This record gives sequence, C-alpha cells and structure tokens, in this order.
Amino acid sequence: MRRDRTWKCPTVKYGPLTGTATVGTIGKSNVQTARSNTCGPAKSGVYLILASKVHRVLPIYYGWVVVGAAGTAVFARMAPNITTLTVFIYPLSQEFGWSRTLISGAVSAGALSALVLSPPIGWAIDRFGVRPVLIISMGVLGISLTSLAWATVPVAFYLAYATARVVFHVPAPIGSTMVAARWFINTRGKAIGIIFLCGALGGLVFTMQSALVIDHFGIRIAWISLGIVVLVVAVAPQVFLIVERPEDMGLNPDNQLMRNTSEWGPPFSNRRLPSKSLNEAWQLSDALKTRSFWILLLMGSAMFCVNTGINTHIGAYYRDQGLTLTLAASAISFGWLIAAVGSVAWGWVLDRLPARMVYSFVFIFLGTMSVYILSVDTPEEAFVEACFIGIVSSGSNLAISVIYADYFGGTSLGKIRSIGETGVLIGQSAGPFMAGLMFDTSGSYTSVFILFAGVGFLCSMLVLVAVPPVREKLCGQPDCEQGTLSNRENREFPFSNHVSVCGCGTHQKRTRHR
Repeated sequence: MRRDRTWKCPTVKYGPLTGTATVGTIGKSNVQTARSNTCGPAKSGVYLILASKVHRVLPIYYGWVVVGAAGTAVFARMAPNITTLTVFIYPLSQEFGWSRTLISGAVSAGALSALVLSPPIGWAIDRFGVRPVLIISMGVLGISLTSLAWATVPVAFYLAYATARVVFHVPAPIGSTMVAARWFINTRGKAIGIIFLCGALGGLVFTMQSALVIDHFGIRIAWISLGIVVLVVAVAPQVFLIVERPEDMGLNPDNQLMRNTSEWGPPFSNRRLPSKSLNEAWQLSDALKTRSFWILLLMGSAMFCVNTGINTHIGAYYRDQGLTLTLAASAISFGWLIAAVGSVAWGWVLDRLPARMVYSFVFIFLGTMSVYILSVDTPEEAFVEACFIGIVSSGSNLAISVIYADYFGGTSLGKIRSIGETGVLIGQSAGPFMAGLMFDTSGSYTSVFILFAGVGFLCSMLVLVAVPPVREKLCGQPDCEQGTLSNRENREFPFSNHVSVCGCGTHQKRTRHR
C-alpha cells in the first residue's frame, strides 16, 4: 500500500484506549488533547531520523521495512540450527574424537540455558525494547559462532554453541515477531509469515554453506564463515532500520489514517484491533490467571515435542528403512523449501481465520505427518513426508506468534511470550529423548510415532478450547465509552458485538448480544 502524501495532520481530542479521535470538550482525566497518530514522531534519535528519510524516499509503508529488518534476525538465528549442526557432527567426531552423543548434547544444553534465561530476556524486551535486545543478540550470535572455530574442548564447545542456541530460541523469534505485530494488525499473519520465510531460507542457506565450506576449507573456516555472515547480514538492519512502534514515527499500524474525526469509532475495519486495543492492558500476572494462556503453553510443548522428536530421529529412521544418507539430506533440504512457501501461505490463512482454528489445522497436519512416516520406504514417500514437515514447521511458528499477539496485546508481550516459550523448550528437550528411549526399549520407532500421532490429533481439538481471554471487571468509573468490535473480534465472539471500555483504559467488559 502506497503512502497518502496529501494527508493533513489535525489537532484533535484523543481517546487513550481506542486510538480514535473526536472533536468536543476536553475531559478531566480520560481524554487528552493530542495530535493524531499520523502526525510527527513521538520520539527522537539518529535511527528515527534515518527511518524518516527512508520512509519519505520509499513508496511503501515503513512497516514493511521493519519486517525486512526483523527478517534478517530470523534468517541469522538459523545458523546454529540442528540441521547445521548435523553437517558438523561427523567431521567434529573425526577431528577431536568426540562421540556423537557428546556433540548433540550441546543442543540440549542450549535448550536448558534458554529455559533459564527466557523470562529475563522477555523482561528485557518489555523494559528496554525490541531494538536493543535484537542488536545485542545478533552481535552475541555472530561472536559465539566465530568462537567455535577455537573450541577444541567440549566445555568451550558447549559454552559457545549453547549461547548461540539461546539466541535461536528466545530473543530472535520473540523480538522480531513482536515488532511486526505492533506495525501490522489486519495483515499481521502476512507480516509474520514473511519473517519466518526469511528463517526457512536461512535454514537452507546455512546448511548448504556449512557443507560446502567444510568440504573445501575445513571446520574452523566453516564456523568463522557462519559468524561473519550473521554479523554482516543481521546487525546493521537492527541498528538503523528497526523502529519499535509506528507511533514513534507518527504513523498508525497497517498504514491506516483516521479520516473521520467527528465521532468515536475504530479506524481499523478488518479482523484485529490496533495496538492501543482492548488487549493492550494485559500484564503477565493477568495472563497467568487465564485458562487460555496455560492451554497455549501446553499446546506449544506438545507441538515441539512431537515435531522435534521426529526431526531429530528422521535421518536414522530413513537409514533403517534402507534409504541413503544423501537422500535423507535432500529430503530435509526440500522440507526447508516447503517451509518457506508455507510461511507465506499460513500467513495468508491467519489473516482470514481465527488463530486457534489455524493452530488446530497445524496439529491435524502434525498427526498426519506422524502416521504417514510409518509407511515411508521409498524416495518419493520421503519427499512427501518432507512436505508435511515443512508445512508443520512453518505453521507452528506462525500460529504461536500470532495467537499470543492477538490474545495479549503488546504491553507485556515479551514477558508473556517468554513464559510461554518455556513450554516449547521443554517439548524440544523431551521429544528427542522420548523417541530415543522408546526406540532403545522396543527396537522400533513404530510405537513412538503412533504416540506422536495421537498427541497431534488430540491437541487439534484441545487447542480450540483456548478462546481469546476477556477481562470482566470494570474500574467503577462512571464515564465509560462504548466502541464497536472489529470483524476479527466478531468472528472470535459470535454472540458479542460491543465492548464497554472504562475511561481509564485499564479494564473492559464485553456486552453480549444475541
């Protein structure tokens, strides 16, 4: 969407909760005189000056520049991905004499470290902002990957690789999707889908880069090359292009302009409410009291328990089925391509359907994937399974990111997401261990894959119970305004058409209409 260069900035009375403008007498404490969100920058800084210049030059909404900058962080986070480490396992074991169990244990060390550090990182995102956290994270990621070139003892290897995996798990995905969710509401699914498209391309690029550099130059140069690519690609965009909120540049989410200033009414006509929405006031303590938050945490744990469990053992399973290692690697690479396409496709779907319904579809694909793998014994079937894996990987990342933003807004989303991420980390740690243990016990993957399928199909029904949470308590102030829900909210609450919003902007109550 091109910018409207003819819009004039009016001075209006501004509603602090809804973000809509009205002309009338200034209220005592609940309505303030302010310029519209489409007016001049609310903050100052060198990066904002640069962003404003870029905004004036480009014919597109600056939010897409933010999405591109955030996408470089998600691209870079894939450098320490499991598929990249898989390429290093054999040469590391040959050069240093390390066992494969010892090398792969660095993945678990990273997950456990992220489990401990996730809450403080979420707090830092809410306290200091997404931009500084992403800048530091990309710098730490590049340095830790480069330092692996001199990690000749297991302790040094674990320390450096686990540090990189913490960035992979927490600040990169949470920070990048949070800033995109602030800039986009009606097209939030598309924006976050593009970000994870960058991640899928990163998984493919770093896997191929590692294999080629190891073959021609060795392990040390391969680690250094990964670190250099991360620093070159991901640091500068976070420094110069990331802007926390559209309001910082005098813009609105989705490039919406509030043209009707004569009456109260939502300027956003699509499926979601703007950042100053009914869910903006959610704090971590409030979210922890809702049933939906704990269901989402459990669903995230189940999703990544199954998905990571299958992905970790799929290479060994294919070898047991008589497929070659080269074919297995080709199927994994094909899965990344499907994930790239799936990121855009799932984003389109999420802009049109409730996030919990889309999440349910992803679980159905997860269960189908777990059943279908039992029949894989030919190259063609391996590539079909890779399609399922790509669809599930892209869908799960997007659904989780969008549903948290839709349900809990942006005020404390960093802390809320960081606690929810602990479920994902537990699942990622438990899935591979569970699959390996059941294989060692029975000598076959059949029982664990059947169990994974049951989990997927069961969760496809349970996730529908996670309805959007709604505050019920009013603050008791008499001057409450009433606004109309967006189409998205009407779809989530089919019997609810209006919401009563108290003037202080801290509580709201839904009025049911049949």
